[in-house]
Amino acid sequence: MPFDINPEISKASTLPKEFYLDPQYFKNCLDNIFPESWQIATDKNKLKKNKIYPINFLSSLLDEPLVLINHNNEINCFSNVCTHRAHLVADKPCNGSKLRCMYHGRTFNLDGRYSYMPGFEETENFPTEKDNLQSIPIKNWKNLIFVSLKGGIDIMPALNDAEKRLASYPFEDLIHSKNSSQSWEIDAHWALYCENYLEGFHVPYVHRGLAKEIDVNTYKTILLENAVLQIAEGDKSYDVFNNIDKISQNLYGLYYWIFPNLMLNFYSWGLSINIIEPISPSKTRIRFLSYPIKNNEQPIDGDDTLSKVEKEDQNVVLGVQKGIKSRFYSSGRYSPKYE
Repeated sequence: MPFDINPEISKASTLPKEFYLDPQYFKNCLDNIFPESWQIATDKNKLKKNKIYPINFLSSLLDEPLVLINHNNEINCFSNVCTHRAHLVADKPCNGSKLRCMYHGRTFNLDGRYSYMPGFEETENFPTEKDNLQSIPIKNWKNLIFVSLKGGIDIMPALNDAEKRLASYPFEDLIHSKNSSQSWEIDAHWALYCENYLEGFHVPYVHRGLAKEIDVNTYKTILLENAVLQIAEGDKSYDVFNNIDKISQNLYGLYYWIFPNLMLNFYSWGLSINIIEPISPSKTRIRFLSYPIKNNEQPIDGDDTLSKVEKEDQNVVLGVQKGIKSRFYSSGRYSPKYE
């Protein structure tokens, strides 16, 4: 059942609590939203070492087996399921001139097209397009690789905005830090985590350390197509934030939320990425990826470190998850000034 949300924030109420508690709404998101979404698969550096790179699209939710292939200086994505008996074609990153299923030996070219299989000489009307690996929508942006099962959500307005604002940002020098990257599972609805990310209203109350480093009075929220940008200013100027149009260069960070579950956070030291993966109506996996700029490190000391802010955010989201079950709560109202 659809919800009637007034487009004027001064008149609107928040989503009814049923959205977060009713399994049917969770299933609706699973069926209708996430297959259209774009997820970060990996970065291009991974495809330099291995031109065949299997991944799973939203492993906690849809768990769709895919394979990235770097062939002739072009990165493409295909279904990683053999068109014969559904065995996985590639089981680990590797190099090779063909894709060969280990179950019955069906072989595919690196463009995903069927190549050969023993014992099919007498099979009629074979091969057809159905015997090729299904091509999957893919976008290469800077050094990140995005994939989608259906590609219905347009993410380019957000990425183009970031590219314009960050004209001098050293994207090519972003290097994945395995040691600084991690994941958590929390007992809360995925959308509650996203909603917390989408407003800076809570910063002075929840993030006391962060509030000392940013100017909460100049905190900006900008609506984009299928995305939201939040801009936090500080008291320092950084070269990586030069040439930014229409906003101060004394930036602490630029925060892009891309519908429905992707967060790109640009700092002077590098990029952090949050991928919010639903598991169930009351459980969510948060994947945190750290990409420091070459010769930099993600800060680990101070009251505003990402690990400290993350823990504070998770605690308040868990508190909302508990409170939203109350028989005395149905929905709330918005602050037009701060939300």
